[in-house]
Amino acid sequence: MRSLKKTSYLAFMGVAALLVFVIVLSVRQYQLNKRYNTIITQSEEMIFQFSTIREQITTSLIEKDWDKIVSAADQLKNLNSALARLQENTLIPGEYRLDMAKQVDLSGLAISSKEIVSASDKVAHSLSLQDKMRSLAEYLMQFDRIIVSQMRAKVVQFQTVMIGALGGVICLISFSLLLLYNKAMIPLLHLTEQAEDPEVFNNGFSYDNDACTEVAVFTDSINDVLRRKIEDPETEENVKQKNEQLATIINESTNLSNGIINYAQLLTDSYREVEIGTEETRILQNIIDAAERIALLNKEI
Repeated sequence: MRSLKKTSYLAFMGVAALLVFVIVLSVRQYQLNKRYNTIITQSEEMIFQFSTIREQITTSLIEKDWDKIVSAADQLKNLNSALARLQENTLIPGEYRLDMAKQVDLSGLAISSKEIVSASDKVAHSLSLQDKMRSLAEYLMQFDRIIVSQMRAKVVQFQTVMIGALGGVICLISFSLLLLYNKAMIPLLHLTEQAEDPEVFNNGFSYDNDACTEVAVFTDSINDVLRRKIEDPETEENVKQKNEQLATIINESTNLSNGIINYAQLLTDSYREVEIGTEETRILQNIIDAAERIALLNKEI
């Protein structure tokens, strides 16, 4: 036999702990989503900046405008600063940051862009520069896809844990309701059915072993009251005797009050006939009024 109060308390504490865990996960997911969006935004901005610089360099190579190439190479410094900020983000796995540091050489690309002005074979140098920019663009696009997929995988992982925690909350609540129904509701319905039987006052109430402790204590208390009532029949007899004694007392009191009223009324009439004793008449009238109130109280009792 298990205490429903203790079980409900444990279930409540379990649900509360899981809800707190879900709230903590929600806050953590919100923070991670914010930081992941920052990483994705930085990566997309870096790709856009590099695409713009690459387009400028390519146009300058076609037009053989070497001064614009040098100007575009200076913009690679700003791009390198954005890349450094991206590499400092701890949410990006260390192996990806290390690989980026090896593969992305914006400083070397900027130097190579400026050397084209003094290069003897500008065509070969231009082809080499174009090949480097193409390889770097492909790497940045691949890096962006990998980072986005990694961020999504972590978000999905967090969501899976949250769904599992919410499932645990639902399971605990369902378990508590089933326990309440089996341990409390069914025994109470069984007691209701027994109460319709007239013999229950002689036989007492019964309950199953599956009933909770609270229902068992309540049923035992009722059975104890019924048993005392059966084992102590003198109680009703004493009440009956007291009622008879009270009725006798009330009857005698009523008779006495009627006698007092009659004697007082006779004296009052005698005084009035001889027209004397005004003060005595008033006292007798007070006695009559008091006796009538006593008679009225006896009737109410």
